[in-house]
Amino acid sequence: MPELENGLWAIQYLEPQLLEDFRNYRDDFMGVLKGPNPAAIGEDGILFNKLINNVDFKVNANTDFTPVPMTGKKGLTLWDKLDTTPTLCTDKELRGMAFDKEAAIRVEHTNTFKIGVRDYVLNKLAPSENKAGMPVIRTTGAEVDGRKRLTYEDLLGFYNRLTKLNLNDKTAWHMVLSDDHRTDLMADRASTNHYRDVEINRETGEVSRFFKLRFFENNDTPYYGADSKLKSLGSTPGANDQKASIFLYAPNTVYHLESVKVLYKDMMTDTRNKDPQSEFRLHTYGLCDKKQEHGFGAIISANA
Repeated sequence: MPELENGLWAIQYLEPQLLEDFRNYRDDFMGVLKGPNPAAIGEDGILFNKLINNVDFKVNANTDFTPVPMTGKKGLTLWDKLDTTPTLCTDKELRGMAFDKEAAIRVEHTNTFKIGVRDYVLNKLAPSENKAGMPVIRTTGAEVDGRKRLTYEDLLGFYNRLTKLNLNDKTAWHMVLSDDHRTDLMADRASTNHYRDVEINRETGEVSRFFKLRFFENNDTPYYGADSKLKSLGSTPGANDQKASIFLYAPNTVYHLESVKVLYKDMMTDTRNKDPQSEFRLHTYGLCDKKQEHGFGAIISANA
């Protein structure tokens, strides 16, 4: 087909359907995140309490007991401001259009907002680095395209580290697989005897489960640097940065989004510009975070 050029045709007789925008809108993993108690939602954020278990167990105690108080810790998850950047549309642009450009702009803002919230959530839940309660490992497989593949042994070792975290709800173990790691598991499954352990949905072709670990797939996952530390959201990936698959224990997550405001300036009220113009953007407050630094993890492709 011919190369696409900048601009839009402003004539009546052309194909009215816009070409498909091939972006990754997938965010199905967000359905497992936990919402807060509405009573805990405040102007500053969401408040949490946690008791610190200091109870011991004795067998054949030979001294009298001394009761001690059970202390607690408190936490606050702050609001984040979430926006799309405003889009300008003029009366001159709309003349003779074969489609409703203003309506199409609204759709694209909704799509961008959906993608932005997904990436925001993944980066908030990804561990910043390897630490107690939040294992981060590197892959060890064969070299391909500047990285090392994820192997069955890597996944099994990571799974073993998760079992040591005492995550009691076994239905709440979830991992968002990067596109590379999804392909790695498919290749490993096809060439070994592990085909029974890594489950693939026959109808959708998706990698779905590894024992208690439920998989979601996504082409966009957080990047980690060569130091195995999480890159900030929106930063440009460097040559030695690699995508990671992110593990989350659903009960330790919190996610809430306020009502999204549609901010719109109608061109009918524009009395000064020679080509009357409208502006459009989306705005809201939301939050997503770990309730506690426990029950999260990441598998990062090692650099080849």
